[in-house]
Amino acid sequence: MRTVSVTLVTYTYDDHELVRGLLSSVTGWTAMPSAIVVIDDGSAQPFTPDLPEEVTGRLPDIEVVRVPENRGNTHARALGAARATTRFILSVDADIRFPAHWLAVCLPAAARPGVGMAGTAIRPRTGDDLLSRYLELTYTLNRGAAGSVPFLPGGAWLARRDAFEAVGGFSGYEERFGQDAYLSRRLRDNGYLLWAVDGVEAFEVRRIGRLQMVRRGWRWQGHHMKAALDEGRPLDEVLNVVLYSMRERMLRSRAADPRLLYFDLLYALHALLDTVAHAAQASGQAGGEGARAALCHSAAAFLKPWPQLCTALCADLAELGHAPLPIDLAAAPPFDLAAALSFAVGNDELAAVCGGLGEVLG
Repeated sequence: MRTVSVTLVTYTYDDHELVRGLLSSVTGWTAMPSAIVVIDDGSAQPFTPDLPEEVTGRLPDIEVVRVPENRGNTHARALGAARATTRFILSVDADIRFPAHWLAVCLPAAARPGVGMAGTAIRPRTGDDLLSRYLELTYTLNRGAAGSVPFLPGGAWLARRDAFEAVGGFSGYEERFGQDAYLSRRLRDNGYLLWAVDGVEAFEVRRIGRLQMVRRGWRWQGHHMKAALDEGRPLDEVLNVVLYSMRERMLRSRAADPRLLYFDLLYALHALLDTVAHAAQASGQAGGEGARAALCHSAAAFLKPWPQLCTALCADLAELGHAPLPIDLAAAPPFDLAAALSFAVGNDELAAVCGGLGEVLG
C-alpha cells in the first residue's frame, strides 16, 4: 500500500457507525490517504473514532472537528476542505464505500492537466427488494459517464486542492443542499474539467425508505423547478419539464419490472403537487391555486379505477405533506393526467402495480 497526498474528509450528523465503517474500509485501499478529517456537524453525541487498534495502527492520524450546532452539508464540506493541506481533497459521505482500487484509479484522472475534480458513478447497494432495485435503476448517479461531464455528485469527489481554492470553493453559497451542483458549475465556469472515471464505481450503502427517496430526489430537482418559477417561467412550462424528466425513468421502470412504477407515480405526483403549491405562493404566478385544484382533480380521476393504488398513494402523499385528493369527480378533469403519463403507464402496468403493492409497501 502506498501513501498519497490526499486528505480524506467525511462527515457525521449522528452517523457515527457509518463513519467508523468507512474509516475501517480505508485500511483495505491500495492507496492510503495521508490525512483524515471527520467533521462532526452538531451530532447529539460527539463523534469519537473508537476503532480497533489494528485499524487505527494502519491509518494516519484522524482529526475530528466538532461543530456545536448542525450547520448543514455546505458548511461541513467547506470546513473539511479548509483543513486539507495535501495536493488532493477526497470528500466522501459516510455511507459511501469504494472498491479497494478506487482512489488509485481516480488519482491519475484528477491529476490530468485542466481537470479540477474527478469522480465515478455512485450506485445504491442496499438489497434485492423492489425499492432497492428501483434505487439502483434510477438513482445511480453518473451512470455510464466517462470523460468530461457537466456535473459530479457530492457523495464522493476527488478535487485538486489548488483548483478548489482558486475558484473559491463553496464561498457565497448559503443553501444546505445543492452544493455539488454549485461547485461543479463554479469549476466549469473557471475553465476546469470535471472528469468521470469509467470502469470503477462507488457504492451507497445507507438504507432509505420510499418517502425519503422521494424527498431526497425532489429536494435537488425541485430546487431548480422552483427557481425557474421564481424567475417568472410559466407554470405550464415548468410542469412539462417535470413530466418530461420522468419519461426516461418511467420507461426504464416499465421495462425492468412494472411494479417499480409505483415509486415513479409517487415521485411524479409529489413533484407536480409541490410545484403547483409553490406556484400558488410565488409572486407573479397567476392561476397557481387553480392549477393545484385541477391537478388534484386529475390525479383523483386517474386513480379512481384503482382504489387500492389510490389508497396507498394518498397515504404516502399525506406523509409527504399533501392534502387529500377530492372525492367529488362529477366534472370532467381539467387536466388529463392519464394521457400525460400514457407513454409508460397503461391498464396492464397499473394492474401489475396493484398486484405488487404488498412488496412495494412492505
